[in-house]
Amino acid sequence: MNNISPASRARTPGKSPSQNARVQVTPVAPAEEHLGKLCSTCGTAILSSDTIVVCPVCSQPYHHDCWKEIGGCGTYGCTAAPVATLKEDVPEDVFTPGWTAEKKCPECGSSIIANALVCKVCRSTFPTERPMTKEEWRDREYDEKELNKIKTNVIIQFILSTLGCLFFIMLPINALAAFTDSWIFRVKRLPPTLKVLFYASFAISALWAAIAAVFILYSMVF
Repeated sequence: MNNISPASRARTPGKSPSQNARVQVTPVAPAEEHLGKLCSTCGTAILSSDTIVVCPVCSQPYHHDCWKEIGGCGTYGCTAAPVATLKEDVPEDVFTPGWTAEKKCPECGSSIIANALVCKVCRSTFPTERPMTKEEWRDREYDEKELNKIKTNVIIQFILSTLGCLFFIMLPINALAAFTDSWIFRVKRLPPTLKVLFYASFAISALWAAIAAVFILYSMVF
C-alpha cells in the first residue's frame, strides 16, 4: 500500500500551491516609493491619481486595471503570475487584447505585449493600445510634448508668409512642407487648427507671388 499523505494528494502535479490559487491583492493609492515606476503590463508610469496593487510576491506595483486585465503579476517567473497557456501572435491590423498576446512596435519592430502603450525597447509612446501599422505611426498626430515646438514653428511660418517681401522664400518653403516630408514638421501630423493655419500660410504666400508676377508682367508691357 502506498503511503501518501493528504497534503501530497491535494497538490496538482507541475504547479505550486501559489500558482493554483488566485493571489488576493487590495487596491490602494500609490505610496511615494511607487510614483514614477513603470507598470510592467502597460509600460506607463504610475501617477499619484492612479489606483494600484502591489504584488505580494515580488513587490512590483501595477495599475489595478492592469492587474485585473492579466489576472495576476506580469513579472516573468513570479509565482503570482497567471498560468500561461498558448501564446498567440496578433496581426498588425487586428487588436486582440490579453496578456499573452503580442504586437509589433511600429517604430522599432520589437514584439511587445498587446496592450502596452510604451515600447519596452525604444520607449516610443503610442496613442492607442490597438496595433498600428508603420503608415499609421508615421502619420499620427503630434503628441503634447512635440506639439508645443511644432505650434511655434507653424505660427512663425504664418507670420513670415504674410510679409509680401518674403514671398520668394516662403512660397518654396510652404510647398516643401506641403508636398514632401523634408520640412521641420509633417502637415499630415498637424491637428486641424494648425493645418488650417499652415494652408492659410501657403495660400497667402502664393497670393503674394501671383501679385508680384502680375506687377512684373505689367511693368514689362508698359
